[in-house]
Parts: sequence; structure tokens; C-alpha cells
Amino acid sequence: MLVKKKIHINRLGYMTGVPKTAVCCVNAGLFYVVDAARGVNVYAGRLSHPFFDRESGDMVRMADFSDFDAEGSYYIRAGVRRSRVFSISPSPYKAVRQEVLHGIYLNRCGFDFSNDSSAKPFTRGKCHSGDLISDTGIIRTEGGWHTGGGYSKDVFGACLALGDMLYALKLFGESFSPDEKKLLIDECRWGIDWILKMQDADGDGFDGIYARREWGAVMPEEDECSFSKGDKSFRATLAFTAAAALAAQYFSGVDKPYSHKLTGAAEKSWLWVAQSREFEEYMTGPGDSESPINDGFMWAVCEMYALTGSDSFAEMIGKKYLSSDFSDFGAKSCGGFAALAYLLSDIRRDRTTEAMVRKRLTDRAERMWIADRESGYRTARAAGGGFLFGSNFRILADCMTFITAYLVNGAERFLTGATDQFSYVFGENPADTAFITGDEEGYCKNPSHRLSAAFIRTGVIGGMIVSGATPYLADEFSKWHIEKGTPPAKCYTDNPHSATTNVPSVHFSAPVIFISSFYDKIGRSRNRG
Repeated sequence: MLVKKKIHINRLGYMTGVPKTAVCCVNAGLFYVVDAARGVNVYAGRLSHPFFDRESGDMVRMADFSDFDAEGSYYIRAGVRRSRVFSISPSPYKAVRQEVLHGIYLNRCGFDFSNDSSAKPFTRGKCHSGDLISDTGIIRTEGGWHTGGGYSKDVFGACLALGDMLYALKLFGESFSPDEKKLLIDECRWGIDWILKMQDADGDGFDGIYARREWGAVMPEEDECSFSKGDKSFRATLAFTAAAALAAQYFSGVDKPYSHKLTGAAEKSWLWVAQSREFEEYMTGPGDSESPINDGFMWAVCEMYALTGSDSFAEMIGKKYLSSDFSDFGAKSCGGFAALAYLLSDIRRDRTTEAMVRKRLTDRAERMWIADRESGYRTARAAGGGFLFGSNFRILADCMTFITAYLVNGAERFLTGATDQFSYVFGENPADTAFITGDEEGYCKNPSHRLSAAFIRTGVIGGMIVSGATPYLADEFSKWHIEKGTPPAKCYTDNPHSATTNVPSVHFSAPVIFISSFYDKIGRSRNRG
């Protein structure tokens, strides 16, 4: 996708009291913020020097108007170019949070939407409620969320989404109205109840429920595709342990019997992990970062420590923190959730361990900050593997890393880094697109999503973050329609056949709930009086 001579803005708008920038592909020295209603310049600034952005191939200039905080509707003018109209307000991100939560809700599997007025025009019947046979009994598959573009369901992705939503409630609960909080808690319970079904009798977890073949724009209740259970894995079991333990902590103040049930499930799965040969080898060995048990290990241990306060978990953290990640939120590892659990929970912390966990987190954020400053469109992707599949999810994970570093360190540059990543996903990018589905101009209207395709005459299901730009094209449509040699950040097409660049998933979207609720909290503290 080639977009030339544009002024790229955050289409959601800008928050008072936090950094505000736009990326300008123009030949000019000055820029102006213009009142949209009156056409009057209300702010003037100097554009940065031209900067070559390697990921997009664009020559860009930055317009920084962070110190302009007057509420209203505006556009940016630079040279002969002008941006779309945007707003400045104290809480511009509440609406997108509600869109995302509703989009997750509409992706529920096994739920009867037929009499649900809130689901219109996407009402449908109950789907995929059959049972499967495992080695130890019957698996009830009903529940959870359809994963990615099809009708399969994935435990690891569900646990990541639950981590995002539960931490939004735990850390920023005051950001939600009573009605919104109730909806979010209900959605969490819907996901939790399903992953509980994916725990086998001996404590380990299945990867998920997967379609043997997914094809056609068919309504889910009419889908006749056969399904099979995924394998049991450490990855799924560790993620399950962490999500169940986190949920048990949150629900202890909301629903004690439910919390007790979740505690038992978390302890059962952890016992399976602790009795495995792989666990013994991992704990007694040097800590191989490629070990299957390492992916999610520290998140599970930190959540179990926060839940139980047991010294045995504190000892494991002290033994393995040097070989563990404390920054990512599922794009590569789950270490960011581990940092939230260990640093921001009311638990006893060893001073040396705490200091090193903080340092590992902030060192990672510092490297990301350097990459952000060296990027024309202000992403930290150069410090995170570049534009791999799911680049938008990875950028939102980077945003959460910056936020976590800001929460424990307070450095203003980390807040700026977080804002840069969030703005990129919602329009401040070389595709000039808000990478979220919806009917608004500049949103994604053609996701690679079977459910949306089934409702093609109704309109796109909104509130879903799509995978985003990547040069590693895995589907034939993208290979044919994205020209070879296109810069990585421009390898994107809004087309339902582009399963590489335009597929949505619940765990791609859920970080927006965490991020938006964080900004609401920041907004209240910065805009008092």
C-alpha cells in the first residue's frame, strides 16, 4: 500500500496533558494547528528536519504540538497539505475501548445472540456446542472466542486476552463506569469458564479446539466443519495457570466461591507442571530461553506467588529471573505480565530480585525508546524483531511494555513511547489507516474473518484489531497483490483474502482495553482542576 504526501494523525484524537504528534510527508518547514470550525490558525510550530524511515521508505518530518491542550476539533496544515479533522479532549479513547469490548463479545462461540438487541445487526444462533473425547474423558467445547479469522479456539490467545482485561480491571478499575465494568467482568468470566473446560483431569491444558478445515463464508451455527482437540502443552498449561491465578486474585473481592474454584484449578495445573521431567531439568539447568517451559514460566510463577504468597514461588523467581523476560505481552513471551504481577501486587519482594526485575524491564524500555527515536513513524519495531506477522499486536505489546515501565519508573519518555505506539496503530502509520475494523473512514472494512464474511450484506463487525503489515507473506493473495520489494511497513492490504496482513483476533484487540483504561487514569491525574 503506497500513500504519498500525507499528514498522518491518530484518528482517535489526542488527549490533553499527554504528548501529541503527527507524521508529515511534506516539503515544508512550519506546520499549523487549525480550528476546524473557524479555519483559523491556533498554533504554529516548526517541523523537524527530514528523516528517512527505513521500514517505510518515506522521508518524513515530525509535527510536535504536545504543549497545545485546548479542547476542540482541529486539522494540521503544512505546506499545501492538510490532515483529516481530529479532536483534542480529556478522554478520547473510551469509545474505542467500548468498540473493542463489543467486538470481543460478538466473537463469542457457543452463545445465543438471537434475542440480544445489543448484537444487532449481527444476531445469530448458538454455534459449535458439541463435545469431544479426550484420553481422560469428555471435553465440553462450548464457550470461548473464535480465534483469528476462523472458528477455531485457542487457549494461549484466550489467556493473553484475559491477562489484558483482568489487569485493566485490577490496575485501572476506576476508568470504567459501573455498566462498562459489569460488561468487562462478564466477558472475562465467559473466557475463564471456557479455559477451565480445556484443563484435563490430570491438570494439564489443551492448546485449544481446532477446525480440521475452515472454508466458506458460512454462519457459525450452520458450520458443518469437524473439530478436534489440540495437543496438551506446557505453553497452554502455563498460560492457563497464570490466567486462572490472576482471575482468582481479582474475583476474591467480587465472587469468593468463584475465586476459590479458580485457585484450585491454578494449583492443579501448577502441580502438573512441577511434577514434570521438563520442569526439573529447567529448574536445575542454566535456564535455556528456548525451552518450551520458559515461555510463560515466569508469568505463571509470579501470579501463583501473588495468589498464594508461598515462599516456594518466591524462591523460583529469585532463581530464574536472570534468564527470564519481564517486558513482552505475548508477541514473543509473557514476561510483561510477570512484571505486573511481581512489581505491582501486594506481596513480599526480595530487594535484590525486585531491583533486577525493574532493571530488566526498564533496560528493555530504554532500548525500545532508542528504536522509537530512530524510527520516522515512531515505532519500536527495530528493537522487537521488525514487522513480523501480527505487527499491530506486537506494537500494542510494545505500548504495554512502555506503560509498565512508566508505572514502575515514572519516566516521561516511557509515556511518550507508549503514546507513539498507540498512535501508530490508529493512523499515524505509512498506510494512513486505523488498523481496527469499522465503518468509519480510514478504518479496516474488509478483514480476513469468516464471521464478518458471513454478514457481508450487514456490514463489518467493528472493534477488531487486524494483524497488520509484514513482508513475510504466507497467503497467495498477498504474495500476488503486494509487490515484491515493498518496504515492510507498507506490506498491507485491506482485503478479506489477505490472511497474512488483515486477519483479526481477540488477543490482538484486548490490549486496547488495557491501554485505553491506563490513559483514562493518566488523564484524570493530569487534567485535574
